[in-house]
Amino acid sequence: MKSKQWKTLVLAVIVMTVCTYLFVFAEGKLEPSLAKVPYVFWTGFLVTALVVLATFIGSKVFPFEDPKKQ
Repeated sequence: MKSKQWKTLVLAVIVMTVCTYLFVFAEGKLEPSLAKVPYVFWTGFLVTALVVLATFIGSKVFPFEDPKKQ
């Protein structure tokens, strides 16, 4: 069961990253802005925060176990 959840989490991070670079970070796209901060910066910050959150969840739910120690 954990393997399926792990694969889903990894797939979500990969899809989010690929979609961000293909669709969100279009060249020359500065509008809209949020508090005079360009679109690329605040969306990049949001995506980075989501990837870090997914990594944190993955490290807590699926901690690394060294198979050589068994």
